[in-house]
Amino acid sequence: MIQAALARRERVVGVTVAISSIAVAAMALGLTFPLIGLILEGEGWSRTAIGVNSAMAPLAILITAQFIPLWVNRLGAKKVILAAVLTDVVLLVALKAFQNYYIWLPIRFVMGVAVAALFVTSESWINQVTENHNRGRVMALYNTVLSAAFASGPLLIWVVGVDGWTPFVAGAAIMAAAALPMAFVPVVAPVFEGRPSFSVWRYLWIAPTLAGAMLLYAMIENGSTALMAVFGRRSGLPDAEAVTLISAVVFGGMVFAFPVGWLADRMDRIKLLVILAAAATFLIVLLPGLMDSRPARLLDLFLWGGAAASIYTVAMAIQGERFSGADLVTANAAFGTLYGFGALAGPMVLGASMDYHDPEGFVWAMVAICGTFTVFTIVRQRLKRG
Repeated sequence: MIQAALARRERVVGVTVAISSIAVAAMALGLTFPLIGLILEGEGWSRTAIGVNSAMAPLAILITAQFIPLWVNRLGAKKVILAAVLTDVVLLVALKAFQNYYIWLPIRFVMGVAVAALFVTSESWINQVTENHNRGRVMALYNTVLSAAFASGPLLIWVVGVDGWTPFVAGAAIMAAAALPMAFVPVVAPVFEGRPSFSVWRYLWIAPTLAGAMLLYAMIENGSTALMAVFGRRSGLPDAEAVTLISAVVFGGMVFAFPVGWLADRMDRIKLLVILAAAATFLIVLLPGLMDSRPARLLDLFLWGGAAASIYTVAMAIQGERFSGADLVTANAAFGTLYGFGALAGPMVLGASMDYHDPEGFVWAMVAICGTFTVFTIVRQRLKRG
């Protein structure tokens, strides 16, 4: 009984430390990403140039996530997380020390490598030490805290501004604080035993439904962040009102995370994934007809954001249920690779669709993305049962 209680306490401490570290790091990144965009815009760079600069991080994730299982195997999860945090601290200072568009390209690429290592390892840590009966709720808690941390980062710009060393030093200090829970709280780091039985690319064949869910989530998250406000403006909304569309989506994701996580611990998780994807498809179809009513469009996007963001929560719960040890790290590295691809592809697909049919092309591309995953998952499950 004492051993069971001790094991349970170690799991709670382990999850708390991992979530605390990643949340503080997310706050620093939430400050840094818009800060760089504002500085480049102020220097007169085009939106295309700013987009290329911003693409360095997801490009790095896409290319290097497959190597993270090797790093974790050789160094251990705790050392990888601390090394990733330290790397980002140094590079945040380097951004100001070498304030030049072309130098920022490789700096942001290496930052992307560190961010990939940080997130893949932390998420593997959380999933490894979480018991299956409450995995959905723990992943929901993680995603809620992470979303709140990312959202709070841009608000710090109101305090530190965008000029001089202050915002960069603030970002580096916050990032350094992410190492404190991991470095000073006594915690038993999970050991990811064994060698992975598959590669990152083989994962696509082993778990195509989960791979599709992650790709869907990445395309939705990054596409809506990049172009939802543009869609609002093109639909005739003033800029201040167009920005509220993004807020409704983010708020919906935060509010629905825990209820959906609770459901994920009480019903078949694949079925729940299908329900969420179908709901996301249906709700985004309704959006064009609701744009003339402020309450209706915000409610629709609130519900859509809840359904879309919860796909990630449920997919992570299924991931932890299905994989463990070295296979879990490899599966999460595959998630990182897919996220990097989706983060690059989402804005491009939605942007091209809007260029073809402005502004409704945004909605129809979202319908195609969500609907394709829904149909694919339903057909795959029926074939498996057959």
